[in-house]
Amino acid sequence: MNKIIPLLLAVALAGCADLSISPVPGDISADHWKTRQDYLVKLRAWTLTGRLAVQTEREGWTATLHWIQDNENYNMRFIAPLGQGTYELSGDVHKVSMLTADNRFLQANDPERLMLDNLGWNVPLNGLKYWIRGLPEPGTTPDNMILDDKGRITDLQQSGWRISILRYAEVEGIDLPGKLFMQNDRFKLRLVIQDWKTTS
Repeated sequence: MNKIIPLLLAVALAGCADLSISPVPGDISADHWKTRQDYLVKLRAWTLTGRLAVQTEREGWTATLHWIQDNENYNMRFIAPLGQGTYELSGDVHKVSMLTADNRFLQANDPERLMLDNLGWNVPLNGLKYWIRGLPEPGTTPDNMILDDKGRITDLQQSGWRISILRYAEVEGIDLPGKLFMQNDRFKLRLVIQDWKTTS
């Protein structure tokens, strides 16, 4: 049975994910969460492939996502179907660049603004790199965080988004999100991960 677990975030150093929850005596899911957390905060490099569906007020959009993360550096390719082109997003915490489907090369300091202007939607990438691992983003206290009996996050609200992890898949001995649904008051995103590989 899912239980809402009180969450206490403590950020010891900038850029480090030092997360903790207040313990509930005898609560097995809290113990499982602590064990998962200790592993997941150290997972800082991966590659994954998935199917992304985006719904705005006016239209829908689908793409194949290829994501390479190496600590703070990332590369994300969105390949739209039926020859609609590929968008490539690369960056780190300081800057981001985009190669558009019509071969324009754009640079910015704000990845969310760059995505909104060229894709018509966005998602906070700093939060997404934690949510994709089944973690809350450090430094911003989440609301209504729910754990299942294995200590895995199934739902939380953070940074103006509701994140529901609908399915997990075992990857190299640890359960990682296999299907996520994210929404705010403007966008709905569904991500189904088809291939996960951890590299650290």
